[in-house]
Amino acid sequence: MRYFLITVSILFAASISFLGNRSDNFSRPPWQVFPDMDDQDKYLPQRTSSFFEDGRADRPVPAGIIHRGNELDIKNVFADDFSAEQFGDDPKTIALNTGLDTTGKPYKGFPIDVNDVNLSLGHEKYTLYCAVCHGVAGDGNGPTKAFNLAAASFYEPARAVAVGKPEGDIFKVLTEGVGGGATGMIAFNDRLTPKERWSVILYIRALQKSRVSAANLSSLPIDLANTLKNLNPEASTQP
Repeated sequence: MRYFLITVSILFAASISFLGNRSDNFSRPPWQVFPDMDDQDKYLPQRTSSFFEDGRADRPVPAGIIHRGNELDIKNVFADDFSAEQFGDDPKTIALNTGLDTTGKPYKGFPIDVNDVNLSLGHEKYTLYCAVCHGVAGDGNGPTKAFNLAAASFYEPARAVAVGKPEGDIFKVLTEGVGGGATGMIAFNDRLTPKERWSVILYIRALQKSRVSAANLSSLPIDLANTLKNLNPEASTQP
C-alpha cells in the first residue's frame, strides 16, 4: 500500500509539474506532446517556392472563381496608371459589378450581352439557386412554400423585380439579399459571379415575358424584348 501511495504521489506531482497551472500566461511557446496539425509547413506571402515551376509561392487566381470582399476600389491602392477590365470606368463595367449607372442610380437594361448563351446560363443558375423558393415559373410556388416560407412572385407590381423597374434593383437584391425572417432572402454575392447574377436577371425577365401581353411588350428593355422575339417568335403574340 505504501508503494502504491508513493507511486500515485510521484505521478500526481509529475503531472502537475508538466501541465502547470492552466490559468497562467506564458510568453514562451507551449510544450506540445501531440502537436498534430498545430504546426504545418506553409508558404508566407510573396516568398519564393521551389515546388512551382515559376518559383512563386503566391499562386494566380483560378479562372471562374467568385471574388470575396469588395475589390471595386482596388485601383486606388496601386499606381495611378493601374488598370484592369473588371475595375474600369466604362458604364457597363460599373453596372456589371455594382448594378448602378454612372450617376449612382440602379442600372436600366443589361451590361451583358442579351443572347442565347447568357439566357441559358441564367436558366441554369436560376434552377440551381432560385427555383426552390420562387418556383420554376417565378410565381413564388417553390418547394419551400410547403414549409410556410414565403417567396416573392415576380409578377407582383410592388416588388423590386417587377416589370418596368430597373434591372439594377434586382442585382442589388441578388447581391445583398433581403432581411425579414421567413420572408427574407440570403445574399448570393458569394455564390454567383456578377455575370451570373445578370444572367439570372435576364432569365427572370424572360419568365416575366411569358406573362406579358404583346401590347405591353414595350415595357421590357428593348434589347431583351427583341432577343425574346428572336428566341421564341410565337411568345410575343401570346397574352
